[in-house]
Amino acid sequence: MFLILLALWLIFNGRMTPEILVFGILLTSLLLGFACRHMDYSIEKERRVLRLSIQVVLYVGALIGEIWKANLASIPYIFRRIRKPAPRIIRFRTGLRTQTARVVLANSITLTPGTITVSLEDEVFTVHCLDASLAEDIQTSGLVRRLRRMEEVSGK
Repeated sequence: MFLILLALWLIFNGRMTPEILVFGILLTSLLLGFACRHMDYSIEKERRVLRLSIQVVLYVGALIGEIWKANLASIPYIFRRIRKPAPRIIRFRTGLRTQTARVVLANSITLTPGTITVSLEDEVFTVHCLDASLAEDIQTSGLVRRLRRMEEVSGK
């Protein structure tokens, strides 16, 4: 918040001189102190949001990687001459603590080609997959590890 307020101060002034910079730092510090004291603002909350934002970006990157790998693995099933699908329904638990993380994982599984989340009840995922090989190690995948890390960072 400090950097955002200082950047806004400098942008609204339209120029940067030492006096404007020093006055901006003082004014921003006063505003931040006021927010911490009277508006239930916490610098620790801001740090946690920043760390969580970084984890979200890493998760999206990992999801894109998983989608890419699943696309490549699904190609032989699209062309019937290469490989025949053997559909399976699998059930598993991940150990994710929050409902939000479970829903994100269920949607991520559905976004990944060759797999669809059929049901999510409590901690039990039911997933339909085009072939059992496409659903290998879902419960220990990088996506689950990243979601666990996000739960740790968020404090839930």
